[in-house]
Amino acid sequence: FDGRIIPMHTMCDQILRKVSRGNTYEGKNAVQTVMSMHMYPDHWMQQPVIQVSANLQERFKLKEYASFTDLASANGDFKWMADYEKSHQKLESKRDEFDKKLIKLVERFQVMQSVFSWQYMRIIPVKSDSNNTWFVPLSMELMQKDTVSSSLALAYISGLDKAAKTGDYSMLNTQLKALKAFQRSAGEKVVPAESVVNIEIRYNKMSIFKNSYRSYLLIGIFLLIIFFIRIFVKPTVGATKIFKRIANVLTGLTVVVFAYHGMGLGFRWYVSGHAPWSNGYEAVVFIAWITMIAGFIFSRKNPVILAGTAVLAALMIFVTEMNLMDPEITPLQPVLKSYWLMIHVAIITSSYGFLGLACILGFLNQWLYIFRNKPNGKLITLNINELTYVSEMTMTIGLFMLTIGTFLGGIWANESWGRYWGWDPKETWALVSVLVYAVILHLRYIPALKGKFLFNAVSFWGYSAILFTFFGVNFYLVGLHSYAQGEGLGTIPSWIIVTVIVFALFTAFSAVRNAKYSKQLSEDELL
Repeated sequence: FDGRIIPMHTMCDQILRKVSRGNTYEGKNAVQTVMSMHMYPDHWMQQPVIQVSANLQERFKLKEYASFTDLASANGDFKWMADYEKSHQKLESKRDEFDKKLIKLVERFQVMQSVFSWQYMRIIPVKSDSNNTWFVPLSMELMQKDTVSSSLALAYISGLDKAAKTGDYSMLNTQLKALKAFQRSAGEKVVPAESVVNIEIRYNKMSIFKNSYRSYLLIGIFLLIIFFIRIFVKPTVGATKIFKRIANVLTGLTVVVFAYHGMGLGFRWYVSGHAPWSNGYEAVVFIAWITMIAGFIFSRKNPVILAGTAVLAALMIFVTEMNLMDPEITPLQPVLKSYWLMIHVAIITSSYGFLGLACILGFLNQWLYIFRNKPNGKLITLNINELTYVSEMTMTIGLFMLTIGTFLGGIWANESWGRYWGWDPKETWALVSVLVYAVILHLRYIPALKGKFLFNAVSFWGYSAILFTFFGVNFYLVGLHSYAQGEGLGTIPSWIIVTVIVFALFTAFSAVRNAKYSKQLSEDELL
């Protein structure tokens, strides 16, 4: 499946995610659902299982989920094939959101066609085949090459139908064991080890990254609540001790979640056989993990650092759960089959974690500027100063890593493409990011721009350069680095515009509050 021999569990999970954007259907898991699709296509052609994007529903008079029959014409082709051909013929850079979503819908339709015709069910290897090809059980080519294995598969399929009707799977389980033993015997040259298969199935079932982001978010919110209570409520000595114990417990839980998160990355590494940062999905999950490392390193300076880091890591992983990126484990593209994947990509993506910490600290400081007043001014100013110093340190580390990673990327580019620098969109924006953070760190040398508020504001907004380098280039611009691409967004979604406006108003409000407090402080000094 997609160039990799995988467990049936993974194939069914990926097919159902592709078609309906979920891994269950009406209480049945992916294996049950997809096997049923193969066995009883007439029934499943009528079921509303194919997800339809919102901007296509009104245009084609469809609901959120459509059946295969809803999308098929009288001859079995996609009903709006003329619209699809127009969209498909456009250059990728010229496709709008409608075009991209229509192409995705046709892909889902074609996946269902392939399921009904058993094209994905390549489960039978042939010992004598020099290309290690695996065949569909009903394939005529298989029957010509190996009638024994063909009859073995057909016996299992007919037995599955009988067992589904009678509820007695005892005989079928025996047939299944025989089929699995045959697969390992005939396909021994290419079949993955049983330990790899077991780990992959366990990884599929555990939903490690989804559980990690939920845990990070919950822990981060509780730690933030404790931090703000200690600043604004000023609890008693006894209450302070209780809060400290709670914070220590939450910190311990964060370490456990961090280890659990790392285990997920380790599972992907073990199953795929390569470093787990080769595509957009893996890179974001890895950046979240590195962000947590940065948070642990600097958390001694101020307890709120770990809280902010946990929330940021949760938001990063949440992005991967929005179906913008494909989570499946895939073989490496040829250009990525290099030791530079371990070096260049690891350093670059790790820098995003440290710079992300600077961003979240700038964001937290802006909240502190908003809530600062005369009664709590000294305590909040102390926290602002501490967080600002940490932000500057983590930004410095991030900039060093980003710069080194960019130079190493040039060396890899020379090995892969015969030139060090070609102003590819990814290369260009990597350089832009380096320059942005170099400017931010040097603002303190300009007397009129060396204030802490400005530094925190640009620390927060500076991360937009990283976000565009990672997401914007992959989703909107076409270049040699497009192998990390997720599902294209076409035009800029309205929620991004709204988010930018909200954050701009937030920064302006914090600037007004900071100016008001500074004015009050100056007046008090004059008095």
